[in-house]
Amino acid sequence: MTVRANKPAFNIREKLKELESVSYEKIPDGVAIQTVVEQYGTSGGSNEHETSSNQYQATYFKVTISPKFADSIIEIKSAPNHKENGATAYHNIAVYRSIDGGDYSFIGDTLANGNMTIAWGSSLSGGLIYGVVPVLVYDTPNTTLPVTYKLYHRHSQGSHTVRIGENGADEFMSATEIKGSPSSITKL
Repeated sequence: MTVRANKPAFNIREKLKELESVSYEKIPDGVAIQTVVEQYGTSGGSNEHETSSNQYQATYFKVTISPKFADSIIEIKSAPNHKENGATAYHNIAVYRSIDGGDYSFIGDTLANGNMTIAWGSSLSGGLIYGVVPVLVYDTPNTTLPVTYKLYHRHSQGSHTVRIGENGADEFMSATEIKGSPSSITKL
């Protein structure tokens, strides 16, 4: 006895088109929908930025993302190397943002509104301090225009040299868009 099965014709191209047309609107709140990563090379000193100012100075670390939704949350991460020459104060690091090529504005640092807590210092008198600085900040820019996030830094007293970035190091900065407003995500 022979059994025959008949399957309807399957058009792979049509199925791929269906998959490509998945709407971002159908993605639930709290899900990451895109990530942009800027990688900083492992040779030369092109990613090093030093300052002894007590005013925030721009570093070379930046990343640009174009949110799909105006009410999304943007998660900014980085792990640059850090050096402080001297002690008795702190190396403050802050994240600033620029919307659509405009001026950079402050988001948060160790001394202001508590959006970010990063301060490196030591009780060693006159010593050198090296390390990796973990940066994790959340922002709600309320736009779909391109948003550039940039690291700034300073020495809290302006009396010693501090540096972000290290030659020969593999460093990065990334921005991830998370769908949904903060209030809708906390309800999940």
